[in-house]
Amino acid sequence: MEIKKEYMIGQGNTAEIYRLDDNKILKLFRHGISKEIIEREYRNGNYIQNKLDCIPKVYDMVEINDRLGIIYEEIKGTDMLKVMVTSLWKINDYAKKLAHYHLDLQIPIINNICTVKEKLEEDVNAVDVLSNENKEIVRKYLMQLPEGDELCHFDFHPGNIMITDNKAVFIDWMTACRGDACADVARTCIMLKYGEVAQAPWVLRKLFSFFQHHIYKIYIKEYLMISKRNIEDINRWELPVAAARLREWLSDNEKRVMVQLVNEHCEKIATNQNNSRNY
Repeated sequence: MEIKKEYMIGQGNTAEIYRLDDNKILKLFRHGISKEIIEREYRNGNYIQNKLDCIPKVYDMVEINDRLGIIYEEIKGTDMLKVMVTSLWKINDYAKKLAHYHLDLQIPIINNICTVKEKLEEDVNAVDVLSNENKEIVRKYLMQLPEGDELCHFDFHPGNIMITDNKAVFIDWMTACRGDACADVARTCIMLKYGEVAQAPWVLRKLFSFFQHHIYKIYIKEYLMISKRNIEDINRWELPVAAARLREWLSDNEKRVMVQLVNEHCEKIATNQNNSRNY
């Protein structure tokens, strides 16, 4: 298979996207993305497409010029991020839809994909900007959190939702896992509150950064109302989710914020533990 640069229709932190024909695209992963991670995405996609009808079809995994790729159905539409920033008068409606879409995906699921706790622990272990002491605090804290058996996208944000013919299609299932859905929501909250949009035009990045905290407030209010969950259920996942996010490519500013957030949580836990020993 020959891939030409002129066929590239998009790119992100982990891969370039090429059009193969009218119905298929190739997600060609960058050098440095491990084979294990790519194979996990391929397995996730194959499994989840049998559970949901709102994700792209997965066709094959291929190797091109020493790079691995996955062939997907092409979804013709516009991602929700672009829809939001070009329809600002509807931004509250779209933020509420974000919550409904998220809850709809969180179906009960059995084995075949890794658990939330396994994924978070794996990511925390690979982080190199936290002290060993704080990583140990995070691991012990993680063990105390609920298990759960719901499908978690774990990279759920407007840029991974394609709107086509007034229907939402959800892409990029590399990080999918099963567990407490509140962990999935906590990750989305962290991205909406602190995340910076990469690989997007400057105007789009600026518009989203201006409105993202507003989107977060509407999204989480709506999610809590329709799911009947409490904000405490979400917030208790903030520490391990923020720590694991430090494994990803982040801007210097977002990395600084995440490190500070994790260190503050860990300091509070350590202080509480020391106080308990003194009684």
